[in-house]
Amino acid sequence: MLLCAATHKVQLSVVPSLREWSPGEGFFHLTKDTRIFLEKNQEAKLSETANTFREDLMAISGLDLKMAIAPIAKSGDVILTLNNKDEKIGDEGYLIDIGEVITIRAKTSRGIFYGTQTILQLLKQASDKRSLERGFARDYPRFKKRGIMVDAGRKYWRMDYLKKTIRKLAWLKMNFIHMHFTDWSGFRLQSDTYPSLAAKQAYSKDDIRELQDFAKKYQVMLVPEIDLPAHATAITDYNPTLGFKCQSMRVAHWQGEEANKTGKAWTLDVTRPEVRDWIKAILDEFVPLFDAPIFHLGGDEYQYDAQKYACPELVAAMTAKGYSYPGDVFIEWLNEANKQIKSYGKQTQIWNWWRFSPNEKMENNTSIQPNKDILITVWNKPREEAIISDGYDVIITTEEGEGALYVTPGYGKKPGDYGFFDSKYNYEKWQPRIHPQVLGFQVCIWADRVEDKEDEWFDQWAEIPEMVLAERTWGGPRSENLENFIMRVETIGRAPFKQPKILE
Repeated sequence: MLLCAATHKVQLSVVPSLREWSPGEGFFHLTKDTRIFLEKNQEAKLSETANTFREDLMAISGLDLKMAIAPIAKSGDVILTLNNKDEKIGDEGYLIDIGEVITIRAKTSRGIFYGTQTILQLLKQASDKRSLERGFARDYPRFKKRGIMVDAGRKYWRMDYLKKTIRKLAWLKMNFIHMHFTDWSGFRLQSDTYPSLAAKQAYSKDDIRELQDFAKKYQVMLVPEIDLPAHATAITDYNPTLGFKCQSMRVAHWQGEEANKTGKAWTLDVTRPEVRDWIKAILDEFVPLFDAPIFHLGGDEYQYDAQKYACPELVAAMTAKGYSYPGDVFIEWLNEANKQIKSYGKQTQIWNWWRFSPNEKMENNTSIQPNKDILITVWNKPREEAIISDGYDVIITTEEGEGALYVTPGYGKKPGDYGFFDSKYNYEKWQPRIHPQVLGFQVCIWADRVEDKEDEWFDQWAEIPEMVLAERTWGGPRSENLENFIMRVETIGRAPFKQPKILE
């Protein structure tokens, strides 16, 4: 049972839960004569959403409804309209009025789409898959950004699995999938600029176009990440001249002792103009490839100060530029890359690595900071307050401790483990931070130590966390406990998704 804190009335079973619901009397019934109605002046903005809704209605109800582009709706129609005067629901909110007709109102096509997901979830629960309780819903999210990250650097994920994941996110009204395309073990984007850079299993430009078109259909933004200048072992394997020459900036515990012993290099040497030019060329190839207005540059886990000061070329660069710390050279490069990304009309996003100093032996100082127009993915809870106070917009994905949002089943399999998402705590007790600069939250699904597992194996660890985050960041009333929430999820069932045909 789902209780509304304000009214204590039983709500409809939807995930995430509806912010407001006022029940009416009787039922609306879909029939073969029901039409999906659009006003002619809104056809261009809503036809794709309407067609997607029509496909999903067919999958659930068995009815192949007609589209109607006309001045006047008739009884029994499902009306999709952007004629909305309720500004408080924002760009992703929607209103549903179920009476003689069903009317879904919103400010944008995304709001309309989310309204259709609610209708579909309700239909799935009806015994005849065609009946809806009459009433009025007013629904809108608490946070602007709600999504997941998929670790495609360590592990290649099948295209059909990624599409299924995107469809699931849309079903949960999550609006982005952050794809970590590169890491020490693989560069997963096929490059025309550097043809042999990509791993054997990598995504072609046609694959990326296909994924983005699918994501757009379901109102999900694909945020790409090329992690630089560290996590770059796959890049320095391809071109060893790109790494630092000094040993201290080549070795790193993150890539493992075997890689260190064989002379692999963890970090690109951004002190050299030719290395910056190499990076610039790869960004010029891939930044415009993606539709999202955000490009994630990584920027995390290059070495600590002790290793930086032990590197003659890095210290020489610091001195020549008049910086206070060798880490300033990396911030300078980040800001330079930010200008390049902005030249394509996009915002740069990075992880919160700079000034992260876990102890006195592992300091990470800088006298300068990344540009304030860069969006920060905050994984480190102790750094969160300072980053927000410094004026950055953030997306939070806490790494460990209470409220951790990491799913790393190669490390964490029970509460208290590193990389374990405690669904019960996060559903029942976690309080997402509300602040104007906190744009939202994401679950990070990491493949460390389990790179060889099948894609579906990760679902046992990730699916409930994804659902929990969806409900907690949308902001509607919760079930009494996680167990009841899971019962609600099971009552609703999965999103309609047509699996691709398998060629034999």
